[in-house]
Amino acid sequence: MVKLKASMLQIELCEKEQAVKLVRLWHSRLPKTQLGPWQFAFKAHYDDTIFAVALWSNPSARMLPNHWLELRRMACSPVAPKYTASRMLGEMVKYLKRYFPEREKCISYQDLNVHSGTIYKAGNWIPEYFSRPRCRDRSKPRKGTNRNYRSDMNTPVIASSGKIRWAYLFNESVDHKKIKTQMAKIDRQIKKCTGVTL
Repeated sequence: MVKLKASMLQIELCEKEQAVKLVRLWHSRLPKTQLGPWQFAFKAHYDDTIFAVALWSNPSARMLPNHWLELRRMACSPVAPKYTASRMLGEMVKYLKRYFPEREKCISYQDLNVHSGTIYKAGNWIPEYFSRPRCRDRSKPRKGTNRNYRSDMNTPVIASSGKIRWAYLFNESVDHKKIKTQMAKIDRQIKKCTGVTL
């Protein structure tokens, strides 16, 4: 019997409801998620067995351009082959860049409490921004408005952890010097804030 490798998986679009169901089953930090409005859902499968899923939407941060795409959830089965996440990320970006070049950029957030950003580094993504750990009081309306904050579906502790925003630009060639410079900048910010490095 041939040992299954990540390179043998097929990555393709799938039903959004199917991806949401498996995210709820497999995601280690953010299993609770809304049913929509997701713009793209992908699955990584072999011989009709799904090993990973992902959900994309426009950016959750209101100040970011609405035409960008954000990878909001990616979850792998406990029995997924090694490097499944890296291969899936690469194939999804290829698809989005080929068929939706007008979306310009993909972004995703790395939770510093549990992840090291390996899949983004391997895929030549650029670390753009460091979000400090923070705790919000979501029991009151937003300052200056009558609108309430969105609830923290997966507990405030997880939502308040420090994060790095990674980006992949469709129309720029890979600039390893720029990536290295940005990584060093983010690393200094993290060390200053938390005392640890990437």
